[in-house]
Amino acid sequence: MAPTSALRLANAMNEQTETHSRPGPNVGERICRVLLAAALFLSLGTRAAEAATDLIFTDITSLAGVALPNTLNESLAWGDIDGDGDQDLYLTNNGANKLFRNEGGGVFTEIAAAAGVDHAGFSVGAAFGDLDNDGDVDLYVVSFGSGPDVLYRNDGPIGLGGVTVFSDQTVAAGTTNESSSRGVGLLDYDRDGLLDIYVNAIGPDILYRNQGNFQFTNVAPALGVDTVGLGVGVVATDLDNNGWVDIFTGNRSHDLNRLYLNNGGTFADLTLSAGIDQVGLGMGVLSFDYDNDLDFDLYWTSWPGTEPLPRPNALYENLGGGTSFADVAASSGTLDPDGWGISCNAGDVNNDGWEDFFVTNGFDAGSTPNVLFLNNTDSTFSDVTFELGGADFDGRGVAFADIDNDGDLDLCVTGGPNDDTRLWRNDSINSFHWITLTLEGVLSNRSAIGARIEVETDTEIVVKEVSSGAGRGSQNSLPVEFGLGMATEIQEIRIRWPHGATEVLTNVAMDQFLTVVETAIFTDDFESGDTSTWQQAVNSP
Repeated sequence: MAPTSALRLANAMNEQTETHSRPGPNVGERICRVLLAAALFLSLGTRAAEAATDLIFTDITSLAGVALPNTLNESLAWGDIDGDGDQDLYLTNNGANKLFRNEGGGVFTEIAAAAGVDHAGFSVGAAFGDLDNDGDVDLYVVSFGSGPDVLYRNDGPIGLGGVTVFSDQTVAAGTTNESSSRGVGLLDYDRDGLLDIYVNAIGPDILYRNQGNFQFTNVAPALGVDTVGLGVGVVATDLDNNGWVDIFTGNRSHDLNRLYLNNGGTFADLTLSAGIDQVGLGMGVLSFDYDNDLDFDLYWTSWPGTEPLPRPNALYENLGGGTSFADVAASSGTLDPDGWGISCNAGDVNNDGWEDFFVTNGFDAGSTPNVLFLNNTDSTFSDVTFELGGADFDGRGVAFADIDNDGDLDLCVTGGPNDDTRLWRNDSINSFHWITLTLEGVLSNRSAIGARIEVETDTEIVVKEVSSGAGRGSQNSLPVEFGLGMATEIQEIRIRWPHGATEVLTNVAMDQFLTVVETAIFTDDFESGDTSTWQQAVNSP
């Protein structure tokens, strides 16, 4: 590992010491601390390199029954529709959409028709979230070409042990968008405790404000986020760390991508001033902290072409404050210049505490294969797609979820009309620790979408968000999985809930699934102190 990275870790350790107001070390102690930190980092780097060789993905597509040959599978969303603690899979198609219930053991059962969500149009994206705060996830589906989007309310199971059913609320809810759309994300833009819906459309974008009782109103024109363009992907993320979720959209045919900064319920378009200036045949978008500096960076996929100024993919590093970005795709090794980039999503596949990500390439026979980028922990990435046994097929949507609840992330990639959808189980072998957090909002939206979580260990601080929607119309699971690398203890977990309050958890064990319910006492920057007693009460089995 680079010496500069070791020094960065040493500096971070000293900064943490100062922040906690412990007695300051003398010069000799500081030198020892730096040397120990450097040695620790080099040791961790060696272990990280070893872990990369221990990546094992097993193709369980046939076992799971999700291949759907001869079907154009556009995107996917993971969600626990029945509250049984495992992740179910929704696939959007050019035809009847599919819902696969997770039965455990890598086996899924297709129940879309029985559940009432087998919309038969040309659907290209979907997102799960609890829109009415009743304790189960609802579903929004975007449509391409003719036909409206569809909003489904989760009405729970029919009978004891029955299938969870959904009802179409599109007309009654006021979400009858009939413009062609590809991207969708759920967010609470005004922090009122209700999830709103952003749709990136061909034409003016839409922001449906949730008024409660499953009623929605399009407020995009009033807020200035109804830019007309050829919209594709959208991701909601807090780029300036002010507690208000921002919006980044991916647009094609030389329309600018858009960065809307949330100023407390209103938005400012900072696209050009922030340096988000790449244009081309843009598609998917992603927000993740690729360099572990505790702010969120952006990734954008694009298609090559013969139009003026075709662009490769872009990785926009957040330079601080969420108002200035630099494209580091070339230096990070993530340009993917010959791929027809469609979607993207992030997850720590080897649990080393650094975010990896996947880019789907498809549509054109001349495209290079899909790519799994492994984070080298030094602001660069390596292509480790060979660990999947190859991924040279027409990829469309991509999302991560821990489908077998074993503490690591599994991967699903949908296939074009002549390729199967693939599901890989992560069977990697390493000694890295982990923790998975499921958040439940009280004053915040029940799904806690938009929450910011920092996990501080004895070796690193890692930040993630609860997110609904990224890439192009695809969604990772709502539980947030943290790889902890070689850490030996969790020192603190800091949760800033979407409603604005912050809680600090201590005495948290590693290698567990933990459900955290938003505390009922709220003040700005509230700290709950030692929560070891009530954590045991909410710890998932």
